[in-house]
Amino acid sequence: MPQQLVKVPVIVFKAKNKEDRFFAASIDVGDWSDPDLDVTRDDIQNAFMIWRNDFSQPGEQDIEKLIEQSEAHKKFIFEKFGKDGFTSFDVEKWLEIYEPVHLEITKEQYEYARDLD
Repeated sequence: MPQQLVKVPVIVFKAKNKEDRFFAASIDVGDWSDPDLDVTRDDIQNAFMIWRNDFSQPGEQDIEKLIEQSEAHKKFIFEKFGKDGFTSFDVEKWLEIYEPVHLEITKEQYEYARDLD
């Protein structure tokens, strides 16, 4: 009997103004043919993503948790470096340009993405 292909549910951030382009996990894995380094569906393992370790479906509460982490990080940066402090980990700004979407990826893509994290 063939082994069943495991799919992992994730949330990725799709560019609102582009077709099938997603926010990259980092500059190191971004698609340099795109001006914003957004990756394609073919390279989805390079996208920034939210998953659950038990492989259950991530949801709105996971996005809210990410926003809270982002706000705490921004607060720390601004307290440490003042008003000139900078961070790109600003989920609220991301959500102006990207929308969270649900996808399923392979276990191999998940393992690659987890290693990027």
